[in-house]
Amino acid sequence: MIKKLINNANFSLKEFVIVIAIIFFILIISLNPFEYKSTNDYRGKQIHEGGYYFGKILSTPKKNFDKIQKLEFKKLIQLIENNKMSINGFPFIIYTSRLEELVQYIIAIPIEDCIEINLPLKHVCNYFPKQDVLTVIHEGYLFDRDKAWSILDEKLLIENKKVFNVPFEVFWKGLEQDKDSTTWKTGLYYPIR
Repeated sequence: MIKKLINNANFSLKEFVIVIAIIFFILIISLNPFEYKSTNDYRGKQIHEGGYYFGKILSTPKKNFDKIQKLEFKKLIQLIENNKMSINGFPFIIYTSRLEELVQYIIAIPIEDCIEINLPLKHVCNYFPKQDVLTVIHEGYLFDRDKAWSILDEKLLIENKKVFNVPFEVFWKGLEQDKDSTTWKTGLYYPIR
């Protein structure tokens, strides 16, 4: 319709108004697109109960981190199922180092107890301690959770707390439960004294 109206230079005032309105609408949408914003809710000091976990030690370039950890979680779940271990909670990541270019971490899944198995290379079965933590709950896309870590950094300074163990995050609701990434929920934690 628009092409027809533009090709016909003798269009009426009504047609002219329709064309201008459509062009204006397209401009507004392109200049001010709707953008979903993730939310970060600071929950303050809480207690993380801890427990046994089965995990894999990894080191990944930061740009590939989300893609790699998703693949590794799938492999880890398969290994847990093959060894008839009982999953006892939500998957999580323990960060041993988060640098600008490289992330070193342990992907982990809570289990009821460590059993006697031959652990594959870089795999661990261990106990995560009960500890006090500062907490931020991130809802939405995973790729923009850096803001949640910044909130924890700020609160650490304001509340004059010291980190005494490695930070971690728990994936309460993710791709496995819902394809809509705007509904995903992740807990980010700094163990404190």
